[in-house]
Amino acid sequence: MYKKNEFYLLLLMFILSIALVACGGNGDAGSDDKADSGDNDAASGGEELVLKFAHEEGQGDVQDLYANKFKELIEEKTDGRITVDVFTAGTLGTNMDVLQSLQTGAIEIAITSPGFSGDVIPESNIMSIPFLFSDSLEVNKKVLNESEALYGPLAEKYEEQGLTPFKFWLEGFMWWTGNKQISTPEEMKGVKLRTMPSNLIIESYEYMGANPTPTDSGEIYTMLQTNGIDAQENPLFYIISSNFLEVQDFLMDSKHHIYTTVTAANQDFFEGLSEEDQELIREVVDEVNEWSFTMQDEESQKALEAAQKEDIEIIELTSEQREAFKELSLPVREKYAAESETAKEILEIIEKEIEEAEAELGD
Repeated sequence: MYKKNEFYLLLLMFILSIALVACGGNGDAGSDDKADSGDNDAASGGEELVLKFAHEEGQGDVQDLYANKFKELIEEKTDGRITVDVFTAGTLGTNMDVLQSLQTGAIEIAITSPGFSGDVIPESNIMSIPFLFSDSLEVNKKVLNESEALYGPLAEKYEEQGLTPFKFWLEGFMWWTGNKQISTPEEMKGVKLRTMPSNLIIESYEYMGANPTPTDSGEIYTMLQTNGIDAQENPLFYIISSNFLEVQDFLMDSKHHIYTTVTAANQDFFEGLSEEDQELIREVVDEVNEWSFTMQDEESQKALEAAQKEDIEIIELTSEQREAFKELSLPVREKYAAESETAKEILEIIEKEIEEAEAELGD
């Protein structure tokens, strides 16, 4: 009798244990279903992504603010399903290293300037032709946002190099700094002036009388300090954040061209995303781009106020002085147009678009 009762007791415990496991299993399955459903509800419902986003400037500079705004918006819109790691200048090598990493897919997104990509994508040198763009930033913004040349034939040249360009955008006018005044071609003659490593930029300065010296951005301060170079060009905010005025005596408001750049992705990576995620990234870039115009203007104003407090001489070139430099640099346009039929087409369209935008906006 005892053994029979013991048998029934064991049988009852066995049945109860099976029931408990089944209930627990159903509960876990329900939780997993809910978790999966929650993940799929985030933004477009794609896979989790970590994007490496590199740029050419230091922490707190315009490109860094841009990249971190992109990070903020896309992480917010996806509830953290897509996260972004931002890499400032020098952390992944030189600016050319960043471009190559973008092409190979070692990083997914980057801000890259024609001054560094010009020898890889010669047609992108359109952005480096001096005195091509308008003196009005509003005009330049309109052209960069809407240009048929940039988002047609030029974009195709980026794609041939394994890149997907999203938006071309500006960071304000370029300024010269020097250890002497530079306001005429005579004063420019023989000046060792730092440039980005683009053949077109180098040739431009040779036409204007300088002795151009290609230098990576991380080496500029030391080169100025040791007199390896006499002068350099950069947007004003970068001149201030890099402390170049500590080792220069003159700041020239030359408006010889705007500093333009492009936000681009590795093509294989981007085309491998779902349509929803592709659309999301483009949407965020558009939003950041619009925000960046006001942001860079504010940064430039702050930089000008900081420059005015420095013990330096600030010189604004007259229209006549700028015209003298422009005349000397005109052969560069012919050289650019001779690069390819595509380059010629891009130049003709851009010149027309600038002219039309100036007429429309009253400049």
